[in-house]
Amino acid sequence: MKTKVVIVDDHSLFNDGLSLILKESGDYEILAQIYDSRKAYNECNTLLPQLILVDYNMPFLDGLSLVKQLRTLVHRSKIVVISMYADRREIEAFKAYEIEGYLSKTSPSAEILLSLEKIIKGENVFQVKQEQKTSFEKDFFSLKKLLTKREVEILKALKKGYTSEQVAQELCLSYYTVETHRKNINQKLKFNSKKEFYEFLDTIELEEK
Repeated sequence: MKTKVVIVDDHSLFNDGLSLILKESGDYEILAQIYDSRKAYNECNTLLPQLILVDYNMPFLDGLSLVKQLRTLVHRSKIVVISMYADRREIEAFKAYEIEGYLSKTSPSAEILLSLEKIIKGENVFQVKQEQKTSFEKDFFSLKKLLTKREVEILKALKKGYTSEQVAQELCLSYYTVETHRKNINQKLKFNSKKEFYEFLDTIELEEK
């Protein structure tokens, strides 16, 4: 019997691609592809999927907020978060809501299918990115000089733990404007990992002008 799945991801390219991969495997029935996270709760409450695949960084309701919401459903589905990153900080936050898995979007399709197969059989799978020893000796002071005033404001908000949606509300910007700024920041700073980003974020003083 095929596993009934709902995919929640605002990026249509990845959402559609993942749906195709699952369909072609022959083991899954896609009940719905949801691109607006605000619709996920009601859809899942109606469709009663066995497995819900949730993106991490989404507008409106981010992955963590959505998982918290989905865990109030009477029907208990297996929940797997799929993220661009697989760092311990994010994983531990999601584990508090007893998700069954946390997978990286950068994983090959065969690896994603294998991980989902294990999860369906009752295992929990959390892909933790192995920390690599690097010669990371960036001059944080010099890096800050590359950033615009607006980019620093966004970093300050991220340091407070805000999601992109919350940053947008705080700074009176659109979600997509914030996401563009975040991409520009990443391109300027050229960090090799989320760990390096957090190390840099720790150097941002909340009160600095």
